[in-house]
Amino acid sequence: MLSPTLETERLTIRRFKETDIDIQYEIIHDSRLATYIQFPDLTKQEELECIKNWINEADESKYEKWVIELKENNTPIGNISVNGINKKNNYCNVGYVILYDYQNNGYATEALKKVSDYLLNDRNFYLVECSCNELNTQSSKVMLKAGFKKDGYIANRRLNKNGTYSGVEYYSKTK
Repeated sequence: MLSPTLETERLTIRRFKETDIDIQYEIIHDSRLATYIQFPDLTKQEELECIKNWINEADESKYEKWVIELKENNTPIGNISVNGINKKNNYCNVGYVILYDYQNNGYATEALKKVSDYLLNDRNFYLVECSCNELNTQSSKVMLKAGFKKDGYIANRRLNKNGTYSGVEYYSKTK
C-alpha cells in the first residue's frame, strides 16, 4: 500500500479519502489556481470517481496521491502526488497545488520537501522531478526552496488561458 501518512511541523500529508471531494472540487474549479494548470471540467460525481480511482491506485501500489492538511485544525489545503513513474530510469514526477487562500505561507515547500525526501529515501527513487509553466515563478521558488535544482527549459509547451504558449521549466532532486 502506498501513500503513507507523512508529517511535518505544521502539516499532515495523508492519503485521499472519499470525504475529500469538497477540497478537490474546490481546487479544480478555482480559476485562480488554473492560471498555469488546466484542470478538467468535472462534475462533483466525476471528481469523486477520480478520488476513488486514486485510492485504488494507492492500494494497488501504482501511484501515490496525498491531501495536504493543516495539523492545527485538520483543514485540507491542497494535494501533492506522484504523477508519473519512469521505472527504467528509476525516477518519478511530482505535482502539487495549494488552495489560493493558503498560498505564500511555505506550505507547498514544506509538503514538497517531505514528499520528495520520502520518495528518495523510503521508496529509493534515484531522482524526483517537478515542472512548471515558466510564468509560474511562485512554483519555481517552491521547488528551489524544497532542495530541487533547475535542470532545463523547453519553449512553447503549455497552453495558457489566453491562447498563447509558455515554456516549461524542469527541476529535479536527488539524494
